[in-house]
Amino acid sequence: MALLFGGVLGLLVYLRPTGLVPPKDPPSAWVPSAAVDAAQAWLEGWERVTYDWRVRELGERSERPDEAVVIAIDDETLAEARQDVRPGVATQPWPRQLVGRMVHRLVQEGALLVLVDLPFTDLSPNACAEASSSSASSLSCDDAAFAAQLAKDPGRALLSFTWEAQGPRVLPPANRLWPYRVKLGVYDASEAASLRAQAVLAAQRPAFIIPAGSQVEVWGGATDEADGRALGSRLGATAHVIEERRAADDSYRVGPTELFIALAEVQVEGLDAAKLIELRQVQHPVVPLLSGSAGFGASTLVAGRDGRVRAVAHLMSYTVRGKRHILPSLPLAAAMRLAGTRSLRYADGKLHVGDQYAFPMSDSGLSLLRWDAPNAGRGSRGSLARSIRAWNVLLNVFDVADERPARFENDLEGRTVVLTRTAGESAHLRSTPLGPETPGGAILGQALANILRSEGITRAAPDLDLLLTVGLAFLGAFLALSLSFLLRSVRGAVLYVGFLVAAAAGYAFGAAYVFVEQRLWVAMAGPLLAMVGAFVATIRYAYGTERQIRDFVHNALGRYVSPDVARLVARDLSLMRPERRKMSVYVCDIEGFTRLSESMPPEQLVGLFNAYLTEISAVVRSTAGQVDKYIGDSVLAFWGAPVRTDRHAHLACEAALKMREVLTERQSAWEKKYGHRLSFRAAVDTGELVVGDLGSEMKSNYTVLGDAVGLASRLEAINKVYGTYVLAGDTTAQLASGSYVFRVVDLVRFKGRPQPVRVHELVARRGEITPRMQEQLALHEQALTAYHQRRFAEAHALFERASHAYQDTVAALYVGRCARFLVTPPPADWDGVHGMEEGEPTAAAA
Repeated sequence: MALLFGGVLGLLVYLRPTGLVPPKDPPSAWVPSAAVDAAQAWLEGWERVTYDWRVRELGERSERPDEAVVIAIDDETLAEARQDVRPGVATQPWPRQLVGRMVHRLVQEGALLVLVDLPFTDLSPNACAEASSSSASSLSCDDAAFAAQLAKDPGRALLSFTWEAQGPRVLPPANRLWPYRVKLGVYDASEAASLRAQAVLAAQRPAFIIPAGSQVEVWGGATDEADGRALGSRLGATAHVIEERRAADDSYRVGPTELFIALAEVQVEGLDAAKLIELRQVQHPVVPLLSGSAGFGASTLVAGRDGRVRAVAHLMSYTVRGKRHILPSLPLAAAMRLAGTRSLRYADGKLHVGDQYAFPMSDSGLSLLRWDAPNAGRGSRGSLARSIRAWNVLLNVFDVADERPARFENDLEGRTVVLTRTAGESAHLRSTPLGPETPGGAILGQALANILRSEGITRAAPDLDLLLTVGLAFLGAFLALSLSFLLRSVRGAVLYVGFLVAAAAGYAFGAAYVFVEQRLWVAMAGPLLAMVGAFVATIRYAYGTERQIRDFVHNALGRYVSPDVARLVARDLSLMRPERRKMSVYVCDIEGFTRLSESMPPEQLVGLFNAYLTEISAVVRSTAGQVDKYIGDSVLAFWGAPVRTDRHAHLACEAALKMREVLTERQSAWEKKYGHRLSFRAAVDTGELVVGDLGSEMKSNYTVLGDAVGLASRLEAINKVYGTYVLAGDTTAQLASGSYVFRVVDLVRFKGRPQPVRVHELVARRGEITPRMQEQLALHEQALTAYHQRRFAEAHALFERASHAYQDTVAALYVGRCARFLVTPPPADWDGVHGMEEGEPTAAAA
């Protein structure tokens, strides 16, 4: 059985998906792919839960990085911008010339690089704020102005592009036929040729980069010879060499996408590009921005099946004309610029950026993020140390343009900044292990910080996860078999399960320790599920050896003990032993039940009585009490056994008040259904009681014996003397007085008991006493004090006042006593104790 669980779960762990996209090759026909995919998705779902927990634990022990700073176009920035009167500031999107000025300003403030996480996939809809010399030869003067700003700080800005790996391949739109071509220059370097081709593409003409020995020639398409001469003159060609276009020229044709690929692609040694995510669509910056002045990197963040971003795709492949090209992420492109290298090398599960950085990455190009915080910080910083409002940068731009000192010190010296938008569209916020709303720009900044620190998370090899899964399955089976002898008692069963919990907790904390200290992600969900599954399956066999004992206990007790007690005793046989302990008991009965039973048909009487007992029992159970027995219309319940508790007095008082509330709520329904209302009286007392399984071989019961049981019955009986509903003994009142309000009713000496009993009335919970009730209690205490000090005239007046003002039945009883004592005073040794005898007059009679 252990082999089965370990093998099945181990196989699912071993065959886990390595990337974020579906496999290119369909599964074999014999594999039930739908079932396997569903099982893997379920298992990976649990694994992601454990992974996120470990990520946050690691974040708790980390320090937020300051290598990358977010420059956020947030809601506050846009609100300030809408009120600004400068050209283009109040509109969205901002003119790209303005964005370029922000980039230039950030570089002037000391930023090493500016990662522009903004879309430029379409030509700018904005007019230029200022005329540009290049605007005459550009499709968009705003885009040209943006490019000119970037050219002021060559190599210091990186523009983002986005991609999609799903859906149909999007082909470039078909161009018109260009039968001629004009030669526009001969270049030694591909970068210069790309810049020339960019100018051709900006003029909405096809460009051709044709090898010519050790050099390359750049040609532009033309409709005829005159059009070719015009194009050459427009683009500054010194000689107009015009030829007819050949069919072979199409293999050298450069479109916007080809130009972008030539500028953005990287070469990676030791990596199979076929394993990378294959892109179907690439949305790159427009042609005027495709120059060597800026770098390019992907800003697309790919989420897992649950919608959370846990990894960044640093390398992707894109095929153009049958040739596969590798494109970098925006953080990776930034790291390459900072390292001053174009050399990438993949070895031993790490991507090496020159000789300066090396960080974990899978052969599919994915790198797990090492979050340096347990949660996303306030504002736009995510897990980074800082974020700055873009409005602060804009104000600095305007201040410098107006020849004033910049008003904000942004402290960007030696740091990389990510200019991103966090306002408006929800797509800018992504779900991560840190929370549901982490800014995308902050995620890119964290990825860059990982690279610059050469840090990351490495996922364990599938072989290791398989070994751990099978090993824990056998551990679960071993524990179930070797410790089965513990099942003979409840304590042993607890230990039995405790060993499993301890083993599972030990593995979980071990996996967490490896994750935090070694940054190694070993499988947790699969091994734990395999261990628990093997344990549960094996326990069925172990349980068989103990089944006869368990069945005997449950069947024997279940015939005459409540199911709750039966289950507890079945788990712990020691509960069957009689024991003396301090407990609280509760007794109640229906007022006038004899008269009621004589006036109702049997069917209705039984229905009403059963409804009453059901409500009483439910309240007892809800307060962790145990119904002992029903004696006619009386109910005996107790608290403090079989489960020990020091709050038994509180629970008994709470049950008494709840019963009164519940029965009050049910009165209308009972009167409508049965034609009668019910009123009950009750009493609570606390004391040392004997509890256990008591009885004969024919019949027994889990019950209580002791003086408190008898006293509670007597207290319940004298409710009718005082006109009260719930009386309590002195010990109960002392224990529960912190949460409940009591008032002293009398000092009573019961027949057969030498010592008097101080009787209390349970009034209410402490937080529910109204001002009127407080006045009544104060008046009662004042009157009772005068009564015991033999000031009967004063006591008579006070009790009479309480009787009339509050309809107090206890006060009415004392009015009669005081009247008698005024006529015939008690003896000198009178101690205020009232002897309770048969035929005692009730409060109403008094």
